[in-house]
Amino acid sequence: MSSMFAHTLATIVSAASLQAATPDLSADLVALSQRLHMQAQARAQDMARSPAAPVEALPPQDSFLIDLSEFALEAHRLSRAVDDSGGPMDLRCIFRGMSEDAEHRAALLSEPATRADHARVYQEVARLTGQAAEIAATPDAQAAALSVSCPAETDAQ
Repeated sequence: MSSMFAHTLATIVSAASLQAATPDLSADLVALSQRLHMQAQARAQDMARSPAAPVEALPPQDSFLIDLSEFALEAHRLSRAVDDSGGPMDLRCIFRGMSEDAEHRAALLSEPATRADHARVYQEVARLTGQAAEIAATPDAQAAALSVSCPAETDAQ
């Protein structure tokens, strides 16, 4: 009986912690997305200046790669928070897909290529992070992260 109580208490505490943390997840993803968006645009323009030239792989300690990895992690966390809160499935899938896409783009930047190839990847990251900032800032994403139900949906049932 005591272990059942401890398990129930742990479940309640972890659910409360998730609800308290998820508003920050959405805001953190918006801020990180905006920063990456600007950096990706600047790097894409720089790479486009001499597109045929070879470019080295970005080293793992590159600040852009570190931020892109953090973006992938934050998008995945927000996807899990939306899922755990019973939020819209499309949001969960969108954030999970963004996380996977960011990981793929980071892998591409971690390989030697031409400057045109890296410019294209940076443009794709700029598009991805721009969309992430918009979607994470929407009332639907914030509501899902907050685990708040819509009064209109409650009344309709």
